[in-house]
Amino acid sequence: MPNLPWTNPNPLMLAPMQGLTNRALRAVYGELATPDVLFTEFVRVRPNAKKVIADSDFVEATTSVPGIPLVVQVIGCADDGVVDAVSDLVARGVQHINVNMGCPFGRMTSVLAGGGMFKYPETVYPMLAAMRQIVPGSLSVKTRLGIDDQREVFSVLDAFEKASVDFLVVHSRTVKQKYKGEADHDLSREIVLAAAMPVIANGDIRSVEDAQRVMKQTGAAGLMLGRGAIADHKIFDRIRSREPGNPSAEARQQEVTERLRRLLDGYEDIFHGDAQVMVKFKEVLAHIEAPELDRLKKRLKKASSCMTLRQQLQAI
Repeated sequence: MPNLPWTNPNPLMLAPMQGLTNRALRAVYGELATPDVLFTEFVRVRPNAKKVIADSDFVEATTSVPGIPLVVQVIGCADDGVVDAVSDLVARGVQHINVNMGCPFGRMTSVLAGGGMFKYPETVYPMLAAMRQIVPGSLSVKTRLGIDDQREVFSVLDAFEKASVDFLVVHSRTVKQKYKGEADHDLSREIVLAAAMPVIANGDIRSVEDAQRVMKQTGAAGLMLGRGAIADHKIFDRIRSREPGNPSAEARQQEVTERLRRLLDGYEDIFHGDAQVMVKFKEVLAHIEAPELDRLKKRLKKASSCMTLRQQLQAI
């Protein structure tokens, strides 16, 4: 039986998003949004460094939200020490590991890591099999469809099954697409039917209607939400019918303001200086897309310090 990090049927997960899903944001989402599973940003493996994993990544990997399972995502390849890195993470108490097999940025597509793993599919099984011997909880993979061929993923499904991967997250775009075009959830459906393990659908889920459509279209075990959840942290409870699907402009502003206040507090605790905090804050702000919030966003974007941000948020 798969060793799954969720207990609820049709789980809703917050996607790992580099630069966004740090421990401060995860804490706020654990309080205000309650996804069934949280993921870390990917932990980088540094093969030539004195420490294969940076101390800051260990802190991220071991800081969980009470009551919500935390899955730690790693990126790297067997030759670069990713299996040893997973062993170190498990020694620090990490239970659940996810392997990034879809990152479309930078050197990840030119080496055997992230989306680049599709170039050498024969390396996938040995790496996952070695991890399976180490990981006490769930071992999962987050993948895209392939580098530029939408059907490349089908060539590695047997490797996932043979390595006893517990579940698969599929972002139904190719690596080369990055975030352009539309996620092809017809292919998500094909993967659901072909895979031996539960499949979580990911990509272009920005509303309750999107969630309902993708679940019906794919038959997936659950959904992973990324940019849609950064835009609207209440989307998890809207999908569950615990929150209004179309809140008033006033309610929407109150929801967002409360989240941003808490995020600002969290960022000031873990980042150093106004410059770092402002960068992280404005990354979140850039994902909030709603016409009724345009004036609020415009005011906050003009802020030049944390003090100014706090004053703007308190004035609302």
